[in-house]
Amino acid sequence: KLRNPALKRLLEDEERLSEVGIEEMVRTFLSHVKQGTWEEEGWPKVWTDYSVSKLALNAYSVLLARRLKDRGVGVNCFCPGYTITSMTKGRGVHTAAAAARSAVRIVLLPPDGHPTGKFFIKDQPHHYCKL
Repeated sequence: KLRNPALKRLLEDEERLSEVGIEEMVRTFLSHVKQGTWEEEGWPKVWTDYSVSKLALNAYSVLLARRLKDRGVGVNCFCPGYTITSMTKGRGVHTAAAAARSAVRIVLLPPDGHPTGKFFIKDQPHHYCKL
């Protein structure tokens, strides 16, 4: 969870979101890591580096979706949920095959009204990535 209100505002303002803003967020994170202040600066406490890379990826997918929308290309992010994999040390609530089925359902949504620039958990759209 991102605990810094300024960073949350940056990522939630999809109209003003930019590559420069995303890059600045990552540079700020790296600076805070080098200074040893990342935790008190409000960065995620759990899997910090992984979480910040996902925040940047999800933000960039919103930009890409906006750029490609007029071409009929949809861009979304997907979180399969707590999946049984080596990353979870064999723990989870469903198999990788079940997670893949959810991803395929998203990809195969009908073209008319197909969501773009969204973040999906399993096969349901959610607000960003639970900032």
